[in-house]
Amino acid sequence: MVIIPKPIDPREIKKLRKELGITQEELAEKAGVTQAYIAKLESGKVDPRLSTFNRILQALAECKKVRFVAREIMSSPIIAVKPYETVEDVVKLMNEHNISQVPVIAGNKVVGSVTEKTLIRKSFEYEDLLSKKVMEIMDEPFPIINEDESIEVVKFLLEEHPAVIVQNREGKPVGIITRSDLFKIK
Repeated sequence: MVIIPKPIDPREIKKLRKELGITQEELAEKAGVTQAYIAKLESGKVDPRLSTFNRILQALAECKKVRFVAREIMSSPIIAVKPYETVEDVVKLMNEHNISQVPVIAGNKVVGSVTEKTLIRKSFEYEDLLSKKVMEIMDEPFPIINEDESIEVVKFLLEEHPAVIVQNREGKPVGIITRSDLFKIK
């Protein structure tokens, strides 16, 4: 079966442009037309040539690709543990929230991480794993990025790490992005 997409009415350009948070002038520059042309198109006063309309749609698509930044898809607040908590507390927290990893945070500093993989690996070392302190078994911290970092950087980091920590301009951890968060991007 072939699915033929519904054609876009030129007047829908305004709605799409506003959803992306760009001005007529920005769209015009990206599409290689004038701002006045975009205004006429949005008001229905001009019927665009197909090639021009396709350039405008392409410009909108490109804006959508670069629009997303870390703060827009991060989960917040961060579900985290402290270094002196027990592994049993971590396991309960992970089960309660249905998560497979948690950062370890002391004050406003990310000092480590615990993942399901960590727990399995450490279970071979310690018979009494659940009574151990997090600081005894934790791994290195997840990578830390600024809240304005592009999703492309996040994707790159998530290829090698199960999570990425997002910090605000003051350096305080404010969110976490896991692989499943990438599916929030529309």
